[in-house]
Amino acid sequence: MRRKAFSPWVINTVKHLVALSSRAFPWRATYLMVLKALDQVAEAYLRRRPVVWHNVFFPTEILYGLRVVPFAPEAASALAVGLGLASEALNAASAHWVATDICSFHRLAAGLDLAGYFPTPDAVVCTSHLCDIAPQSLAWSADRHGKPFYLLDVPQRAKAEDATYVARQLKYIFYSLARDLGLSPDMEALKAAIGRSNEARRLLLEINADRQKLPAVIRGEEAHGFLYLMLTGWGADFTEEVYRELLEELKTRRREKKWAASREKFRLLWLHLRPYYPTEIFKILEEESGAIVVFEEMHHVYWEELDLDRPFYSLALKVLGHQGLSFMERRIQTILDMVREFNAQGVIHFAHWGCRQSTAGIRLLQEALRRENTAFLNLDGDCIDREKYAGGGVRTRLEAFLELLAASRLH
Repeated sequence: MRRKAFSPWVINTVKHLVALSSRAFPWRATYLMVLKALDQVAEAYLRRRPVVWHNVFFPTEILYGLRVVPFAPEAASALAVGLGLASEALNAASAHWVATDICSFHRLAAGLDLAGYFPTPDAVVCTSHLCDIAPQSLAWSADRHGKPFYLLDVPQRAKAEDATYVARQLKYIFYSLARDLGLSPDMEALKAAIGRSNEARRLLLEINADRQKLPAVIRGEEAHGFLYLMLTGWGADFTEEVYRELLEELKTRRREKKWAASREKFRLLWLHLRPYYPTEIFKILEEESGAIVVFEEMHHVYWEELDLDRPFYSLALKVLGHQGLSFMERRIQTILDMVREFNAQGVIHFAHWGCRQSTAGIRLLQEALRRENTAFLNLDGDCIDREKYAGGGVRTRLEAFLELLAASRLH
């Protein structure tokens, strides 16, 4: 039986409360994004269109092109933390023998589904790259619900000739989903979704270019919220709308000299994700110390403009273009480029529990940054499970890191 916590009635009530408190949002773009996200979640529970679960690295242009409702359990897990459902759901996962050493995004997603909080999927799709647990987790969910599961097999070394292999799979998934869900595979709708994706990409590139300027006008804690679009919104019409609003707000604040900090002391690059429960991390950095997180690795645009005349092939190139794919040198070079582009003096990597892909090459990254005289902090923690957060230890490490930055500036 599905729980009522995420029912359309509850979601519409939350949306009404959000609308009444619009002034509480520091950015109108954030307010707009929250409303659009609530609409999408409500649509998943209303089930007027098929619901397709996906991992956050699947090219969602395929799903918006089919006019289904995309639902990302990993993103929903982050939302559930804010709603106070994590403890119950993690206990439900443990009671069903879900391993505690896997990524807690997927562990929480499994628990939320077992506890009846997620909408039932009509199909499930997933990619094999960047997250080892996602295929196992989503395949298990598809089997539990008795729904079709499609895995996009992505070669690990991302050679040029692999694009054809990935493109053929994307085409197969597009037409197979249409068949399974009783839909018409409309190529014009897919091209329209790709066109929206291209426009959103263009706007995000402008946003990123503005964030390279000194001083910063948006704090890292505020910018992190927009990662929802990066992970779930490519091909949706609301992604363009939110990015356009954010870009205009950035330009307005820069004209009016409304800086992110009264005195910007240090510029930092953030790697991976952040905790989705309340912590003092950004308060210590951005409010107490004037160390602004000027960019996030996850907001890096790693793909070229998509070709409407070759939709599956260009989406394959997008999948293969991620800096986390292939050898560690690829990710390191991308990070070094970001350090230079955003004039960052320091880098913080949040080592999320269970994410082996992100943490495995940290020693190599640290050595590369040391050669560039860039301060580095690997901050151990968990994005989902607040029981693993040690506030005192985190503050001590952040303060030591900030002292290192100050000392390096003196030299």
